[in-house]
Parts: sequence; structure tokens; C-alpha cells
Amino acid sequence: MIPLAVRAIGIRAPGLPDWSSAQPVLAGTQPYVFAAMPPLAVAALPVTERRRANETSRLALAAAMDATRAIGDGERAALRTVFASADGDGEVLASVLRELAQPLPLLSPTTFHNSVFNAPAGYWSIAAQAEAASTTICGGPATFAVGLLEAVAQATTGEPVLLVAYDHAFPADAPLRGSANASFACALLLQAADRCSAPKQARLSGLRIDAGSATAGADTFSIFAGNAAAAALPLLAAIARGADTDIALPLDDAERATVEVRCS
Repeated sequence: MIPLAVRAIGIRAPGLPDWSSAQPVLAGTQPYVFAAMPPLAVAALPVTERRRANETSRLALAAAMDATRAIGDGERAALRTVFASADGDGEVLASVLRELAQPLPLLSPTTFHNSVFNAPAGYWSIAAQAEAASTTICGGPATFAVGLLEAVAQATTGEPVLLVAYDHAFPADAPLRGSANASFACALLLQAADRCSAPKQARLSGLRIDAGSATAGADTFSIFAGNAAAAALPLLAAIARGADTDIALPLDDAERATVEVRCS
């Protein structure tokens, strides 16, 4: 792959409210302290969509907005995006299943509107007034790795790409369970290094597929175990530390995606 600059990072999770606050925690200079996330308000959405957007979409958009806070509205609107989630929206799925189990199902238009897997990408296009192409990906435990692979492939054109990985914990009373015990979302603004004149957080100088499995990154913060998006944590921690290292991301039982992170 061509070297990619990580121009900016966003994050939203319990105890990790944004990238600025999360950096010292991920670098190990401050302890991690669990704290419930405040209400996820997305001010950029018009009032009607703000009412319709539920917690999964708000979670994804909060991380995306954190990663693009320093760029202009015009550049934000022009960004191609890759959204990646293993479980989708458990709250909506649970609501749909309950309604379909009724003798006379009556599915609300808002619930149906939010039931499509790429609803967060749709809300992003409204909030950012974006007209660029957007891809939404699901890869089970490998969701972050496959999302990154897609973003890297798109970034080879030289234009910046925003990767947003997210999974929201399913409601406790849902008739089915997702893999995430706690919610987590992150966003990476990527661009070909030789086309990036803006300050950068780090450089991804290589991405390869190796034999062997990788330990899920959520082990660093046990509360995020099972959240596929949180597999990004070792990569984010390496960037926060300013460490040159190779990070192995879970891909499948026989292979892993190894990312070469260079911060110097």
C-alpha cells in the first residue's frame, strides 16, 4: 500500500469522550475511569433528523464529527466515507422484532427509516451536507480490519477518506444479544501521505495480511470486550504514545491484518 497519513482521529465511548481527552488515557499516562457517556447531541443535524436519529447513529456521528472538527465545512462535505459496524442497530432491531410478533404489527415510519444498516451513513450525509460516495461494511469480529482495508483501498486515489467504526451495546431487554458489552466508536481521517500537507497524527506505512490470529484490542480495556469497533484500540494507543510499531488486527481464525504504524 502507499503510505497514508492519519490526519485526525475521533473517538466516543464511556470514559473516552473525545480524542483530546482519550490520548493520555490510551498513552498510559492517565488511568482509565469509566464514565457514562453524556447525551449524544448532533447539532449539525436539522431538528427533524435530530429527533429521528437514535443512539447508534448519534454514536457514529459523534466520533465522525470529532475527527473532522478541524476541517472546513466544504472539505467535510467532500469526504468519501466508510462506515463499519458488526452488529448494526440493536435498539431498532429489537423494536422491529417485537412489533412483528404482535397480532397486528404496526411499524412506525421512524423505526422503519432507522432499520436499514447504513442509516448512520445517511445521517452523516445530512449533517455534513455530503454528496460523496459512502460505503457501509459489516465483518463480524473483523469489522474494524475490513473497514480499514476498504478505506485504505479508497485512499490510494489521493483523496481523503473518513473511516468510522462503531458498535452500540444492545438494550438490556432486547430479545437478542449483540457482541458488544459497552458502546465504542472511533473515526480516522486518512489521506495519501504524499498528498497531505496538513499536520498528521501518524503514518500508516504498510498493511498486510499475515497468517495467524490476533488478540482483540478490547483486552486493553476489558469493558469493551466483544465490541468489534474497539479492535482499533491498540492502533489508537500506539498513535497516542507516538510509538513506531506493528499492530495485528483480528481478521479471521487463520489470518490477521498487520498495520505498520509510524509516528516519527
